[in-house]
Amino acid sequence: MKWDHLVNDKRRRESGVTRYKSSDIRSAFENDYQRIVMSASFRRLQDKAQIFPLEKSDFVRTRLTHSIEVSTIAKSMGNMVTHKISEDNIDAEFTYEDAEKIPEILACTGLLHDMGNPPFGHFGEESIREWFKINLSKIKYNGKALDHLLTQQMKQDFLYFEGNAQVLRVVSKLHYLFDEYGLNLTHATLNSIIKYPVSSLHINKTQIKSKKLGYFYADEAIFKEVTSATGAFNHRHPLTFLLEVADDIAYLNADLEDGVKKRIVSIAQILREFEETPDHNWVTAAVYGELKKKNIRYAGQEESFIAQQWLASNVRGQLINRALEEFYKNYQAIMAGEFNQSLLEASEADQLVQILQNLSAKYIYTDPGVVESEMAGNKIISSLLDSYIPAVLYYDSPFPERFSAKDNRLLSLISDNYIGCYRKNAATEDEQMKLYLRLLLVTDFICSMTDSYAKDLYHKLNGLN
Repeated sequence: MKWDHLVNDKRRRESGVTRYKSSDIRSAFENDYQRIVMSASFRRLQDKAQIFPLEKSDFVRTRLTHSIEVSTIAKSMGNMVTHKISEDNIDAEFTYEDAEKIPEILACTGLLHDMGNPPFGHFGEESIREWFKINLSKIKYNGKALDHLLTQQMKQDFLYFEGNAQVLRVVSKLHYLFDEYGLNLTHATLNSIIKYPVSSLHINKTQIKSKKLGYFYADEAIFKEVTSATGAFNHRHPLTFLLEVADDIAYLNADLEDGVKKRIVSIAQILREFEETPDHNWVTAAVYGELKKKNIRYAGQEESFIAQQWLASNVRGQLINRALEEFYKNYQAIMAGEFNQSLLEASEADQLVQILQNLSAKYIYTDPGVVESEMAGNKIISSLLDSYIPAVLYYDSPFPERFSAKDNRLLSLISDNYIGCYRKNAATEDEQMKLYLRLLLVTDFICSMTDSYAKDLYHKLNGLN
């Protein structure tokens, strides 16, 4: 892979009028950034929970604040990487123009990376997968079960449903800005958000690039177009490794910080987790030592202040620096598409990451408020799928007599943009593909919902308001 292709700032639809106006001095990626920030899909993230149920406290993160943090960390890492590559002459073909573009691309991808997630956190994705696992063999269309009517890839798109793959749909199709190209972002930005450049048929959890599906069958043409334009093809874009690190660092730090603020986990419990981990390497020992010092130095202060100080001044820096060491060490393998680990897992910070993950799993993800929210979210999403999947089966089908007045009213609540997207993409397709696209229409609709809207719609449809 070559940087001059990887940072391709062309768009799927170029506008010769607006792009080259002399009065517009923005770079293509600054333009991407503005389109993202001003989009409704980005604004909706303010009403989607990160981990904890949405509440009045401004301290606890939402998907919106998490995404801003990821964007900030990713951009900072991009600046560090470009400086290192240039100063140490790691890549003789790396240019000043490449260096200018990389931080801007990463700032955009940080904002985008969670835009496809359904309401109620990552458990929302699991709820969708579970529903289809149970119901694909039960629900019938024209007398045949859905799992007998769809191709293997179509079925697996739902059985392995991923918010990451949904991001590509949102920004390239569903978010109607001017036309059917969605936000019409640059090829480099689109490619960098594809964390897993494989279809649902090629999931292989032993390799980082294929742990999950990266695009739906309906979006395969877009995937091929974008990855051909950047020269990444079926390899991970190098900037995706950095985006992944930024996301991991943001959630590892934020979940723990929010947990201490809410008094779900204490400094003593954090220290104990370190002490119960045998054979500290130098990174773990250094971070643990700093927490002990801060706990003594700031004795009497709020524990959330101590945690915030420690995470900001010690943990975050170690994670960033150790991950970047791996990026430089494995630079040639990354550029060749041959590096098959996450940077943090391969680094000397791996033990620290495990401790932070264990703390969240032990104290935060099992908190009653979090579990109650997930269970409520599962009930809401399952109920909406119960209503909407049967309702779309005979819409735009050869059997209009089976499309009821109730079905029609349910569909009237789906965004006109999404209905229009379906009709445009289904216009020339056969009945099998149309059926698959109608099922995607429902998951598109649910993923677009905020936590509050999903809850309110559930209440209204079930007569609870």
